[in-house]
Amino acid sequence: MCLANIGKTYSKSMTRILKTIPEDLENKLFEEYAEIKRRYQLNDCGPSQLNGGRFAEAVLRIFQHLLGTAVTPFGEDITAIEKTKIINKVTSDSHIDEHIRQKVTALAKLLLDFRNNRDVAHLGGLSANKIDASFVLSCANWIVAELIRVYGNYLMDEAQKIIDKIAIPSYPVIFDIEGEDFVAKDDLSERQEILVLLSRQKRSSEFLFSKMKSNNRGNFNKTIISMKVKKLIALKDEFYHLLPNGIKEIQVKNLLNCA
Repeated sequence: MCLANIGKTYSKSMTRILKTIPEDLENKLFEEYAEIKRRYQLNDCGPSQLNGGRFAEAVLRIFQHLLGTAVTPFGEDITAIEKTKIINKVTSDSHIDEHIRQKVTALAKLLLDFRNNRDVAHLGGLSANKIDASFVLSCANWIVAELIRVYGNYLMDEAQKIIDKIAIPSYPVIFDIEGEDFVAKDDLSERQEILVLLSRQKRSSEFLFSKMKSNNRGNFNKTIISMKVKKLIALKDEFYHLLPNGIKEIQVKNLLNCA
């Protein structure tokens, strides 16, 4: 299943996984979780810290429910002081599952602090920090799996099947093998392959040519010249860079989509 469509899966066949958590809280949790996975799949990792923060705030509202306190409406901010109070109360509440108290609280706090302490104001979503995004996704995977185990009221083998389905690996269009990038899709034109490779970072002509399906240097040179004329890419200091027209084509044609 393509992870770009995972949100649809949650909204239909996988609703009410957390049987003892109110439906609106569950829906919001999975909505934010699906967005983290969707962006990761599309290599659009620039706002990953913000996405992780929104996911953590959905978790905070589940904490409020577990504590029996008023749940902050979605769209209304939870103050920094209140966030700390919520986490501390859950940590010390012996009626709440110990793994939720000890581990989920710590991960939620990490995601909130990570958002606040990282520079998330930078632009350039197509050349984002993959390490940050991987951290956010891993935390979200673990939190969701633990909430399913505790609040889904499933037998362990049933819970494991759901967890495995949700935490499926995310394979991006640009696949990293020992530090070198490869295009994983087999249905892209030469021009599209060049755009996809440049979405990660600047590239030399030799690197781009080495990744093409065709080994026809003449056709490759014609493609590069055409792309420069159309202002899709630009050459500077022997490296090719994406221009706004190139970024637009990637987005319009969903070139970073696994579908």
